[in-house]
Amino acid sequence: MKYFIFLLATLAITLSSCLHRVKQDANTRNASFELSNYQYLDVQDSLKMAYLDLGNPEGDIVLLMHGEPNYSYVYRNIAPNLIKEGYRVIIPDLIGFGYSSKPRDEEIISYSNHTKWLTQFIDQLQLNNIRLFAHDWGAMLTLRIVAGQPIRFQKVAISYGYLFEGTETIPESFKGFIAYAKNDSSFSPGNIMNWGSNISLADSIVQKYNQPFQKISDYRAVRKFPSLIPQQSSDKEAIINQKLNKKLALFDKPFITIWGNHKDEMWIGKDTLLQEMVEGAKDQTHYTLESNHFIQEDQAEQLSAILIDFFNAN
Repeated sequence: MKYFIFLLATLAITLSSCLHRVKQDANTRNASFELSNYQYLDVQDSLKMAYLDLGNPEGDIVLLMHGEPNYSYVYRNIAPNLIKEGYRVIIPDLIGFGYSSKPRDEEIISYSNHTKWLTQFIDQLQLNNIRLFAHDWGAMLTLRIVAGQPIRFQKVAISYGYLFEGTETIPESFKGFIAYAKNDSSFSPGNIMNWGSNISLADSIVQKYNQPFQKISDYRAVRKFPSLIPQQSSDKEAIINQKLNKKLALFDKPFITIWGNHKDEMWIGKDTLLQEMVEGAKDQTHYTLESNHFIQEDQAEQLSAILIDFFNAN
C-alpha cells in the first residue's frame, strides 16, 4: 500500500513538472518576432500601432520600449527570459517604426504627437501596474507618461533616456548625427544598429532591422526623430519637459538607470541626473554595463538578469 501511494505521489509530481514545462515551453514559443505574430491597434489620426503581446496573458505586465532607429525586434533576446518568469510582455513599435503605420505627412511627426499616440496605446490596452524598461526615444516618450500618469507604473528602468529641457549642451557629434539622419542617402537603421553596438551584428540581423522599411517614404519618422530633441529652452517641447520633470521628480516607486560605459558625449551624466532628481531612484542599485549605446545587443543576458531581479523584487 505504501509503495502504491509512493508511486501515485511520484506520478503526480512528474505530471505537474511536465505540465509546468509544457506551459513554459508554450509561452517561450509565443515569443515569436515574426510578422504574423504582431497585433495592431488604432491610435489617433487613423494610424495603426503594431505590437507584440507575449507570454502569460494573466501575468504581471512588462512594457518594453524601443528607440531610434530600431523597433520591437531589438528585444528578441530579452523578451523570452522575461516570459519564462511568467510575465505578460508588451512590445510596441512606435508610429513610423517597425510594422506600425508610416506617416505620409511629415508635419505630424512630432514629440507631442508621439507621446499622444503612445498614451492612446497604453489607455486602449488598459495597461496598469506596469513594469517598464525603456531605451532611447522609447524612454524619452514614456518618461513623459510616467510623470503625467505615475499611478500606471509599478517599477521603471531607463536606459539612455532623459527629458531634455533645452538648456543642455548638444555635442557636435550628435548634431552631426541629426544631419546624417536627415540628409544622407546611405542612412540605414541596420547600419546604425551595427555602428552603435560593440559586437558586430550578423548581416541577417542588420537586414532584419532594415526589413520594415520598404520605400524611401517609410523613413520619414526614423530620419526625423534625432531632430525632435529640443535644443532651446523656449521650444514648446522643452517647456513641456520642464514642467514634466518637476512631476517626474516626485515619482517615488522603484526607479533605476541602466547605461553603457561607452563615452557618448550626448548621454554622459544623464543617468546621474535622473538618479539625483527622481525620488524613487534614491537608494536603488543603478548599473553601468560594458556596452555601447545599444545595450540590448551588447548585453542581452546581463540586461535580462538585471530586469528580472528588479521586476521580481518586492
